[in-house]
Amino acid sequence: MNESVIRPLLEKSLARQISFPEILSILINEGVESYHVDFLRNECRYYSQDGESFSLSIPFKHEGVAPCFSQEKLDAINRKVQTGDATFSDFVREGCASGCAYYIVYLNGRKVRYFGRNGDEHIQHFPNPK
Repeated sequence: MNESVIRPLLEKSLARQISFPEILSILINEGVESYHVDFLRNECRYYSQDGESFSLSIPFKHEGVAPCFSQEKLDAINRKVQTGDATFSDFVREGCASGCAYYIVYLNGRKVRYFGRNGDEHIQHFPNPK
């Protein structure tokens, strides 16, 4: 797992220069097993299959995490991202507004677990590749 490969992915994603499927492919090739995006601390943590990990502070732009969790709003922004109608920056802003405090992506398990400030939780499975 190479931090010098992974760090630019976040920068490209926030700059709207790379898609979510492209990011997942690169992370898998780098041996990333899962990653944790924390909007409360504005950081990302990456975990490899061999036990390595590292964290990155990220200057996410959002208005803070809403106190109430809305699975419907979270699903709506996810659909926009999946169809290319929204970017990661849009997801950060709208995800926080929907009450998502952090989420964990499990690459091998092909799912994401979203968490709210009060313990709310939502699991979303990756769509099947076309």
